[in-house]
Amino acid sequence: MKLRGVLRRLALNAEDSRHVIRLAYPVVLGMTSFTLLSVVDTAMLGRLGPAPLAAAGIAGVLFFAVVFSLAGIGIGVQTLTARRFGEGSHAECGAVTNAGLTLALAFGIPVSLAAPWLGRFLSPILSGDANVVALGGQYLHYRFLGSAFMLTNWVLRGFFAGIGETRHQMVASIVTTAANILLDYGLIFGKLGLPKMGIRGAAIASSIAIGAGTLYLAAVALSAGHRNRFALLRRPFFVRRWMRPIVRLSLPVIAQRITANGSWFVFFWVVSRIGTVELAATNVIRSIYHLTIMLGVGLGTAAAALVGQRLGSEDPQRAERLGWEATKLAALSMGAVGLLFFVIPGPILQIYTSDPAVIAVGKTPLFLLGFVQAFAGIALVLSQSLQGAGNTRFVMAAELAICGTLYLPVVYVLGMHTRLGLIGAWTGEFIYWTVLAAIMSWKFARGRWKRILV
Repeated sequence: MKLRGVLRRLALNAEDSRHVIRLAYPVVLGMTSFTLLSVVDTAMLGRLGPAPLAAAGIAGVLFFAVVFSLAGIGIGVQTLTARRFGEGSHAECGAVTNAGLTLALAFGIPVSLAAPWLGRFLSPILSGDANVVALGGQYLHYRFLGSAFMLTNWVLRGFFAGIGETRHQMVASIVTTAANILLDYGLIFGKLGLPKMGIRGAAIASSIAIGAGTLYLAAVALSAGHRNRFALLRRPFFVRRWMRPIVRLSLPVIAQRITANGSWFVFFWVVSRIGTVELAATNVIRSIYHLTIMLGVGLGTAAAALVGQRLGSEDPQRAERLGWEATKLAALSMGAVGLLFFVIPGPILQIYTSDPAVIAVGKTPLFLLGFVQAFAGIALVLSQSLQGAGNTRFVMAAELAICGTLYLPVVYVLGMHTRLGLIGAWTGEFIYWTVLAAIMSWKFARGRWKRILV
């Protein structure tokens, strides 16, 4: 009887699954497409050799540690927008977004203006290899130029997710990816009448492509239907009322992302000390890994929106049911993808690089990552569901605790001070996701998040 009860809990509910998937699939496709920015960079730079591949990898992680962390503003916008949308307060959705856009530009424009200085200042910490440092500095310079576009992009994504119109994220990501592929091909290799710029071309292509996707989202938001219904970008544009709630919800998200992305950068730093070939292989694995992670991120974004909307409409039981349904979908889908890592790690790596040394070094870590996919899906969806309910501080605290006491010590000790090397460093990922999944499951099951007011 106990086994039957467990199986009944794990079984998917057809109606709830359709509801989650209808909102989630554009986000999953959109997030996957968005992640293809780094995938395309990695695949094309892999043809230039280990040094550019390694430099783009570790510099890209550092870029995300800074800019993607600041993009946590979008989570605050999504949480507030979803709750107001569930309440039927459409004009307030626009007011929240107006305030979010103001914050995005206030952070993004100074970072973009400081791009050359940031590239020079941060590049020395990338690696002990002088060639990787020089190439990484160039990459950072041109990626930071697109910071204002990226922050604006994530605020608009938060708005559209909050009102349940996730298809716009998908289209924007397709626009971004298409532009990036064309520009990468042209600017890295000097094709299509464009100058040959190598790693600088990859960074420029990514920044321009994000700008193209952002312009698409802005055009949709400014269309007559959205502008009239949600009072977007109408006077008064500077809505002070929503500044403090956005900051209050977003600061823990920003701190959490700084911790997560900063830890990821430390991971890359440890690997860079193991060797340049290992760093190049890690960049390839990261690119593959992030594609699968986007399944969980997309389902989590949908879950966060649904939880917020149902809490706004005073239906907490439905919010909980949809959160668990999205979690099961993520665990099953990511677990299935993880099987590919077991079966064909070598052929997957060959998509990105033809370097036999990089492929040989990367096969075992990629194989081992197959074990963590289901746990990652659980952790991602439930952490975003809690954020969608407004419990951003707990997610931050859990991230700080796990990274500080478990993940980073394991990565450093096993990677730098044992013969395991790269395999030891990647062992930290297994510990991180399993512990995070357990903590988030416990917190979500307690149900106190249903009483949070935002």
